[in-house]
Amino acid sequence: MGKSIAIMSKRWTNWSGSFTTTPSEIFQPNSEKDIIDIIQKASNEDKVVKAIGSGHSCSLIAAADNGYLLDLQTNYQGIIHFDESTKQLTVKSGTSLQQIAEFALQNDCALDNLGTIVSQSIAGAISTGTHGSGITHGAVDQSILTISIITANGSLKIFDKRTNTEEFNLAVVSLGALGIISTVTIQLVANFNMKITTKNLDFDEMIAHIPKAYTDDYMRFWWAPHTNRVQYWEAHKTLDKADKISNWKFYLNDIFKGNFLHELGLWITSFTPKKIPTLNKLMYKMLLSKENTTVSNFLDAFTLPILVKQKVMEYAIPAEHTEAVLKEIRKVLEQKEHLVHMPIEVRFTPKNEAALSMSHGKKSCYIGIIAYKPFGKDINYDTYFEDIHNIYTKYEGRPHWAKVTYYSKEQLASLYPDWKEFDALKNKLDPKGRFLNDYLKRIF
Repeated sequence: MGKSIAIMSKRWTNWSGSFTTTPSEIFQPNSEKDIIDIIQKASNEDKVVKAIGSGHSCSLIAAADNGYLLDLQTNYQGIIHFDESTKQLTVKSGTSLQQIAEFALQNDCALDNLGTIVSQSIAGAISTGTHGSGITHGAVDQSILTISIITANGSLKIFDKRTNTEEFNLAVVSLGALGIISTVTIQLVANFNMKITTKNLDFDEMIAHIPKAYTDDYMRFWWAPHTNRVQYWEAHKTLDKADKISNWKFYLNDIFKGNFLHELGLWITSFTPKKIPTLNKLMYKMLLSKENTTVSNFLDAFTLPILVKQKVMEYAIPAEHTEAVLKEIRKVLEQKEHLVHMPIEVRFTPKNEAALSMSHGKKSCYIGIIAYKPFGKDINYDTYFEDIHNIYTKYEGRPHWAKVTYYSKEQLASLYPDWKEFDALKNKLDPKGRFLNDYLKRIF
């Protein structure tokens, strides 16, 4: 291997602190050749190889105990090529969504959709099915044209949506099981601003607003348990000029109130859980109750600074079951008297042709629940998560790959029509399981 690879401490913890892995070595490759050399070294020493980006996944998908861990976001990131005429952008796999979005803005382009957080690497985002909310606007992987993957034998395999759609759809949401993604080509769109309207609803009004998911350009709900209050967030593309952002207001509302003050309240209520409903009411009133209309650039419109560590479970359910699932969640909260953190996030996506996309073949509603870790303190919400998981399973919910799930491999296989085809491709490209850690072995 070349001298360009830095070997770091043999211990790595993900962003939320939900797990720590102890690989034999951690590498920071600078080039595609470095990655190939690492895979070859791993093959010679019979080591598992896993890649990490920002570490935002709270599942064990990136764990590499006694194996090799590739940190792609430190040195293997950046723009490779941009075609102004087609708006097609090629980047290294460790490039963050934030970098891509900022480059797009600088070149009068945009990403069609984004989630709330953009620190993830592009490879991690597409491998786990990262999505936004808008039933006519696809997940991040649906904007991808080509991916190149370095496979177990050190060769580079290119998957191109335009020339072999079927194979591309098997590979684009890959969970890191096919190899190490090297480069990604993204289809950007013309730049746009977004006019955002927020409204304050009660639970029954949220249920009545569900059909708007099919007519709004972008839409989501943030439901605060124990308050009966919901923020309805609707946005559409506009040519209107973006409002000027006050740095002071941003710091006061998004950083101080939305993160520090909320985290302090979460820490205090970790000792007095019966005060959680009071905290939720206070934070909803402070952060989400204001009815407002603003215009923002696409990046600021989609994203929020989320600094409090957290454990999340989010499943995609067929969109037609949204009302039933939300009502069952409310019933469980009332009957079992779970005292839980806000918000419960409700988002909508179009169907996706990627074999392992959570929205494969179905317009979907993603419902995410959260357990915060204030100042790093673990709070046990396993019973709550399991109760909600049991609701999702009734409606064939598919778990977000970067988050918590309780499914067995048999249950997962039954949820995906092309599961066997993906497994066959995995076995073809990686017959010795070079990229299969314990998490992926449990799944496959």
